[in-house]
Amino acid sequence: MAVKILKLAQEYFYTIAVGIGILLIGLALGVLVKKLVFRILKEIELNKIMSRVGVTYNLEHWISSILSYLVYLITIVFFLNQLGITSIVLYIVVGAVLMLVVLTAIVGLKDVIPNFVAWVLLQRKGRMIEGHHVNVREIGGRVERIGFLETEIRTENGDLLYVPNSLFLKSKFWVKD
Repeated sequence: MAVKILKLAQEYFYTIAVGIGILLIGLALGVLVKKLVFRILKEIELNKIMSRVGVTYNLEHWISSILSYLVYLITIVFFLNQLGITSIVLYIVVGAVLMLVVLTAIVGLKDVIPNFVAWVLLQRKGRMIEGHHVNVREIGGRVERIGFLETEIRTENGDLLYVPNSLFLKSKFWVKD
């Protein structure tokens, strides 16, 4: 009986030791990948190339960080697989990531949906037409374009203002021919 317990303890210890080894190697590999990819992207001057086309993000940093996080993720999956609990934790992580994506999409659409609904209502009523003069709150001018999310209004000074369509539902506005 004591031999079985000792053998079982050795198996658990071996499993945990190999798992920790996988974890340490993977974390070191992630740091190495980040530094190596960053140097390669810095050498080809990715940020300078992308700034010429209008992308101002630090892509060298972002790409190297994302690749290192990918290595970390793969390392954690191998670590959990070594411990034998991959499926449970993986389902929880995937569920959490999906929930985060859905919540991000909902928060991102919180302004889009009301503005689109306002556009539909403005089109249905036909009260606002391009070329007409409009006053809403302290904004006044000629309607240049009515878009799905916003209306372009040219002021008396020649400025072009982008007014969210939902503002026309929330406020009183006047239309002059």
